[in-house]
Amino acid sequence: MAEPKLPTPRRSVLYRLGVDPGAYEAAPSLHPDVLLFEIEDSVPPGDKDRARQRVVDVLVAGGFRRQERLCTVNGLDTPWGHADLAALAKAPLDGIVLAKTEGAETVRAAEAVLVANGAPPTLRLWGMIETPRGLVSVQEIARATPRLAGLAVGLGDLSRGLNAFRRPAPNRWPVVPALASLVLAARANGLAVIDSSFRDVKDSPEGFREACLASREMGFDGKVFEDPALISVANEAYGPSDEEVAWAKKVIVARRSASPTGEYYVDGAHIDPQYEALAERILSYRMAIDRAEQDPPAK
Repeated sequence: MAEPKLPTPRRSVLYRLGVDPGAYEAAPSLHPDVLLFEIEDSVPPGDKDRARQRVVDVLVAGGFRRQERLCTVNGLDTPWGHADLAALAKAPLDGIVLAKTEGAETVRAAEAVLVANGAPPTLRLWGMIETPRGLVSVQEIARATPRLAGLAVGLGDLSRGLNAFRRPAPNRWPVVPALASLVLAARANGLAVIDSSFRDVKDSPEGFREACLASREMGFDGKVFEDPALISVANEAYGPSDEEVAWAKKVIVARRSASPTGEYYVDGAHIDPQYEALAERILSYRMAIDRAEQDPPAK
């Protein structure tokens, strides 16, 4: 019997800025769930070609352990977008993030360029939602192509486009409807969904942890950040807790002991099929995390 496919952990998404000459070269020594290279907004126009080549060189050099590797590229409506996609089409990369995705046609146009340049089917696409127009079209974007692996949110640009966040607001309440619609589109179409970057350098690791926990409660899989010291914090916050795993195991044991038509309870609560599915999902995710963290370094 074939082993069931495990989910892909994307709890920690470490952002590697294109303006930092050493950021790319240090990437293989870091072990988040996802490494996100960026050659769009952080790279000045005169440095675009060099940044692109630097990413390709680092990817080809290898030495990565278990990180999923993504790269945010310039749009096809810029002078650099086509060259970005052509250069990365056959690079050892897991996915390409399309900045400022505003419609399904954007995703399909990028896919056409990748295919024309020899991209394998395993190279996935991600839609970055950063504008009100992209938010309005997010359901169509989520259904654009089977190559799409997930959605991400660029909250800085999006909040400015919504005329929100002119003053700090607790729990990001001015943009909660926007974030919820993004999560809904992802879940309705079987996609992953990543929360916006965390850049408050004045905040503490505890503040970051609270932000991750709140994000997880909204349904996000993980969060983008720049400080490698926060990798373990994100992994802990977005991963299943020991208490959740213990509960899930109780559910599975109780289900095996119950009669086929009989009701059963765990910790005094009635367990229905939805809770059974939740327990299975928790244990599957825990297994996926454990397996990923045991993977040997890549050649």
